[in-house]
Amino acid sequence: MELRPVFTGDVFFGVDVQGAALRETKDVIVIQHPCALRTDGVNLVESLLVVEVMPDQLYRPREWKGNYKLMPLPELRSGEKSHFSARFTSPLLASAEDLNVERRVACMSPVGVNLLLQRWVYHNSRAAIHSSVYDDAVSAQFEEADAIEEWCTTRAKVGVSLGDATSEADAWLSDSSASGIPPRVQMENRQYRTTIRKTMRRAAKERNSAA
Repeated sequence: MELRPVFTGDVFFGVDVQGAALRETKDVIVIQHPCALRTDGVNLVESLLVVEVMPDQLYRPREWKGNYKLMPLPELRSGEKSHFSARFTSPLLASAEDLNVERRVACMSPVGVNLLLQRWVYHNSRAAIHSSVYDDAVSAQFEEADAIEEWCTTRAKVGVSLGDATSEADAWLSDSSASGIPPRVQMENRQYRTTIRKTMRRAAKERNSAA
């Protein structure tokens, strides 16, 4: 998990944040769309919007309806029976440097990210938008994050640093020399994702062999 890019729905514990009060330390979850998190394909923006994560009860499926001021996070930490929720009434700002992956305790599945965005938007607008709409808006970026994590894992085997490997992956995804269309753009079409992932996986292994 430490090699995965920071993404929507990532939960961090013990982060210095800036809120309505003074700067303080909180447990938080990232709630912005992945494209809003970076100035480019690699570097996070200076300040990211997060909301506080707090211990809470276990919400049964039927209890999710109506509790739109929060996002339930049942059994947040692997192997633990403790339950939490993200509180949309407690928005905060976190700096990029404080969202250190060493403090990340959980990443969401695609369904979790969709539900988080759905509930966050409903809380702020009362617009009830089907979760499939969020899947259309986020699935390509989720696939990209998976691909970057896989690239970094492969390159780490030959001692390439996380920063360098992430830059390599971003450059590969942005390169349009092979087909005229960058792989990152092609990933927006679900039909091409498997092929792109296989090609990217092979490219990372070839770099290792050449090292």
